[in-house]
Amino acid sequence: MILKENTNLYTNQNVVVTGGAGFIGINLVQELCNLGARVTVIDLPSVDFSPLPPDVNIVRGNILDMSVCETACMDADYVFHLAAKTDLNGKNLDYYVANYEGTKNIIEALKLNKHIKRFVLFSTQLVVGIFNETRFIDQNEPYKTKTFYGQSKILAEKTTIQDCRKYGVPYIIIRPTSVYGQHGKEPYRDFLLAIKRRRYFHIGKANNLISMVYVKNVVEQTLFLSGNDEANNQIFFSNDFVPYTMREFSDAIGEYFGYRIATISDIIVYPATYFLGILKALGFNVILYPFRLTNIKANYCYNIGNSIKLGYFPKYDLHDGVRDTLDWYVTYDTAFKMS
Repeated sequence: MILKENTNLYTNQNVVVTGGAGFIGINLVQELCNLGARVTVIDLPSVDFSPLPPDVNIVRGNILDMSVCETACMDADYVFHLAAKTDLNGKNLDYYVANYEGTKNIIEALKLNKHIKRFVLFSTQLVVGIFNETRFIDQNEPYKTKTFYGQSKILAEKTTIQDCRKYGVPYIIIRPTSVYGQHGKEPYRDFLLAIKRRRYFHIGKANNLISMVYVKNVVEQTLFLSGNDEANNQIFFSNDFVPYTMREFSDAIGEYFGYRIATISDIIVYPATYFLGILKALGFNVILYPFRLTNIKANYCYNIGNSIKLGYFPKYDLHDGVRDTLDWYVTYDTAFKMS
């Protein structure tokens, strides 16, 4: 549940969630329904809508279609904009056109809506990159990215700031960091499953710091901020209060499955990883390659101080999040049942 002072803000409110059949979207929609909101989900016709509560209004369509956006957002009190292409496979910016043009369409659809209370854009930490530094990066960090996905989200953020100001639409930008939890797919589902199958090893000290976030903390923070007028027109990172070491995060998962994760020396792993990278380039499916190893070993720490100042504090700690997540996978995911 979200903080008590916000619990009745969404009752009988018309709430639109774009990308509501995705990972974060499902968890957000479920909580909004618990709070008594009237929820409309916009998502592509090809996605699986079955995890959503039965009373959700479903719009099967593409946010690049202006008519879809206008119809769905006409009477919205709140819009949570999650719909996006989020993989890192794109070879050019056009691959991610839905991320910025779709954002523009949603805001354009709200310009004549006189009772919109909040537009919430879900962005990403990658708009400022992963620096492999232990300093805490906050919302004032200049844009900097190495990926087309990150570029597309920078455009989405700039569009949000410019167009919401132009049309007088109150907005918030949320930048989730590395999110895990119920209904999650790649990459953390595969990571959790690898640990369950004892196919994961610590690489060297594994003491790099990582800003993880449990999906229910993302939902709680989002609903707290979107119901707080002091948060208007600001950018917020979304992650747990403190970063964890890679070893700490992984060991919490290993503990759940009742074993201690072994360690492999860097001297062994690095040469093997570059060989696996060659195999990946040839089309083979490999579990580790140079880009992934770099991410596994990187430090990235983000600051949620501006959320804390407004009265938010993450409800779930690492062990709560890991336990609840794995309870869900073991119950509902066939691969976890069979392994």
